Amino acid sequence: MVDPKGELPLSKGTITYLENWLYEEMTGEQIFKGNAYTEKGWEVEDAAIDDYAKLTGYKGLVKNEEFYYNKYAHGTPDVLVGDDLVVDIKSPWSLDTFNKYAAHEPTEERPCPNASYFWQLQAYMLLTGRQQAELAYVLKNTPQHLLDRMNQPFIDYEEVIPLEKRVKIFGVKRSNSHISRIEERVELCREYLDSVIIPNNT
Repeated sequence: MVDPKGELPLSKGTITYLENWLYEEMTGEQIFKGNAYTEKGWEVEDAAIDDYAKLTGYKGLVKNEEFYYNKYAHGTPDVLVGDDLVVDIKSPWSLDTFNKYAAHEPTEERPCPNASYFWQLQAYMLLTGRQQAELAYVLKNTPQHLLDRMNQPFIDYEEVIPLEKRVKIFGVKRSNSHISRIEERVELCREYLDSVIIPNNT
């Protein structure tokens, strides 16, 4: 969703993404296979959802497994709460990383610390028809085998830091104007794929 600079219709990062997407579609090979940081998120996700539920008081929350899609977006939101809230859970690698995000002061223009996650939540609201979203950063202990890979010591965050200081939640309201921008950008990406990238790779 980054706006382009110069004469290109899309940002250089977007064009690279489209080129990589086409390569994956043509070869069946996945370029990004994850790393220690994303692996932590996958491994502690259920426990992070439990911590979010304990702090918020929401009962019976579990990881959402339903895949949503339409002509503009697709994805599997982490958690669906009631009839109108979608939640994305992030598990930062370390206390330093968590504190960097937790220190963000929300504004109307920048309700959460990461612009990419803002757009992700707008896409989830588009997909699910919901009006409210939350981005929750949950600090969990990093599994030992991942720390060993990174040659880092174990720190028991969960033992020494109270729950209310290990969870930081940012609310994001549905913005139909931003959702319209997503739809417009997807159409522009398709046009660029069809007119430039695909002809240059076939």
